[in-house]
Parts: sequence; C-alpha cells; structure tokens
Amino acid sequence: MMPHRPTVLGVEVTPGTHEDLLQYIRQYLDSDQGLLHVVTANPEYVMTARKDPSFAEVIRSSGLVTVDGAGLAIAMRLLHPDVTSERYTGVMLTPDMAQLSAETGDGVFLLGAAPGVADDAARVLRERYPEANIVATWAEGSPRAEHDDETIRRIRESGATIVLVAYGAPAQIHWIHRNFTALESAGVKVVSGVGGAFDYISGHTPWAPALVRRMGLEWLYRLVREPRRWRRQLVLPHFALLVILEFIRSKLRGGVE
Repeated sequence: MMPHRPTVLGVEVTPGTHEDLLQYIRQYLDSDQGLLHVVTANPEYVMTARKDPSFAEVIRSSGLVTVDGAGLAIAMRLLHPDVTSERYTGVMLTPDMAQLSAETGDGVFLLGAAPGVADDAARVLRERYPEANIVATWAEGSPRAEHDDETIRRIRESGATIVLVAYGAPAQIHWIHRNFTALESAGVKVVSGVGGAFDYISGHTPWAPALVRRMGLEWLYRLVREPRRWRRQLVLPHFALLVILEFIRSKLRGGVE
C-alpha cells in the first residue's frame, strides 16, 4: 500500500522516492489486483483538473500520481516539506518498464506518438535492455473513440501487460479512462500516459543540456525550440501564483493540511 497522498491545489500526488514508486509497480505486476493507472502529473495537469471535473476524477481514481513536471516538484517541496517526493517522469518510467519487462517477461506495448517514433523508441529500448519484451508499437490509431476497437484488439493480441500511451495531455488521460475496462479485460496490468517520452528516447526530440535538466528548466528549453508551445506554458505563472497563495494560507493556518 502506498501512503496517504498529499494534495497540490486539490490534486492528490503520490509521495515516495523513484525506487519506492518503481517497487510499487513491480509488486503490482506480481499481484492480481486488476489494472493500475499511473499518472505522470505536471502543472498543466493540475490546472486542467481545476477546471475539468472529469479530468480531476480520473486523476483522483488512479493508482499512482507521480511528480513529472519541475513546477509540481517545487510545489510539493514548498507545501509538503516533510514529505519525500522525487520526480518520476514519463521519460523515466518508459525505460524502467522496459527494464522491468526484461526481468519479469511482462510485455510492453508502445502506443501513440508520430509515425515511426514509437518504433525508434522500441529499437533504442531493446538496444539498452536486450532482454526487454517490447511486444508491439502502434502509431496509426489516435485517441479518438472510433479507433478504440482496433487499438484494443492489437493490445489484446500482443499479450502486453504494460501499455505506455503517448497521446499527449489531456487526450491520453481521457483515452485511458474511456478504455480502462477494455484494457483490464485484455490482460493489461499497468497503463500510463507518458507524453513525449518516445520522442526523447528515440532521439526525435533532443534532450535539454544536463545543467538545464538539473535546474528543472526543461520546459523553457523546449519552449525556445518550439515557440508554438507558448500558449500551453501560460498556465505556469498562474500555477506558481496559486501555489504561493496556498503556501501563505497554510502558514496563516499554522501548517499545511
């Protein structure tokens, strides 16, 4: 059992170290508890959840909510200084699942991203973990409901027990929620939306320099390279302001709940 989940602006976040979270997933794969939905959350998720009740409910009902974005990591340290909560991003989760499959034989299905990206990511993961059981990739579908039957059929026939979905947010979250029962019936035990993880792992999107990553400024590096993302980044100052206000309120109350 994972510990109580503290909240950031009303969104629950699972505490723990990278190894704690990975160990929980490993134990879940060994159990018979149904399907585990792992949400890799960032400030955009939090802000979307504040205005979209259905999105908020999917996050609330998921098994794990990891800290993906640097802004969310800072918010956790500020609002919950006594809680250990390391970042566990989609880019970290994806190779972890490949390595885990090499140890356990669980099949991994890479779903989404642009044509060819998931195939390239699978090739890189197989080179890194030769025993990894990457059973299939599928990029020709989409998060639209009319493609669900074909996608689920492919997942079922692959025998995958781990499905990593790269449809971007919030589409990947809604896709997982809509197909949760079908995925569980297909034998899937762990599913997670991993955003742009396949792009980075495959080399289609360059990594930010190490110093930039250590400073938690990957979002700024990507914005400079892809200026069209500026609208999405507008939520960051709003998120930061709300976190600061929540921090001030917590001090006035005498502590964070």
